Amino acid sequence: MDENESSKGSRTVQRSINIMNCFTMEESELTLTEISNKINLAKSTTSRLIDTLVHNGLLQKKFSNSKYQFGYKMYQFGRIAENTISFDITEIAKPFMKKLRNEIGESVSLYMLENKKRRCIARYGSNQSIRHVVSIGEILSLEIGSGGKVLLAFQSPSFIESTLNDLDSESLRISLTNELPIIQKESISISLDERGAGVNSVASPIFGLDREVNFCLCVSGPSTRFTEESMNAIKNEVKTIALKISECFSNPKENHSY
Repeated sequence: MDENESSKGSRTVQRSINIMNCFTMEESELTLTEISNKINLAKSTTSRLIDTLVHNGLLQKKFSNSKYQFGYKMYQFGRIAENTISFDITEIAKPFMKKLRNEIGESVSLYMLENKKRRCIARYGSNQSIRHVVSIGEILSLEIGSGGKVLLAFQSPSFIESTLNDLDSESLRISLTNELPIIQKESISISLDERGAGVNSVASPIFGLDREVNFCLCVSGPSTRFTEESMNAIKNEVKTIALKISECFSNPKENHSY
């Protein structure tokens, strides 16, 4: 392949990537014209590139409205990436989590955003006889508990709106509408027995490379021991550790220590 052919091939790949980058959580479906305008490319050329992406399962066309959306192959890629990323951050976070558990004496968990829920992907339980128990792999809600609320607070406006609209409780919807902006500002969420099991918790977001939040660090314990006063005393430390994990996660080649 000569240099000219190589250059054309690179341009085609970049244009295809540009098309894929047009899609967002807010704009998950786009027409040919919208995509063409976004990447500033002729509709005829854009159409040929889209046809190739559709043929390979990266995009699919909705015949109900003639708009394009991500195809089945992107779902497969997403699952692979999710497994890889969750493994990476688990290995990064574990030393921080274990030391934090040993210092505070309460259970420390790592949660991952999964659709409109959260999943526990790592945990160091308290060594005390009375403790809060959550199993690795357990799925919990976003709207209740500090871990869920801190994940929800840092999602896109459309995601938050959709989640709040799905709630049956109007009082909970109003409470979250008022609380989420504060969580965004302070990067800390506190839960006082919200799940009705005598459990209190404090959580802080873990930021990715582009400041996205798909994971959070959470400390929890029985409300009889892990009081609001106790949580206020450690919340800055929880936030600091979450930020250290964020730094390691965003810059894995750098040497970080706790």
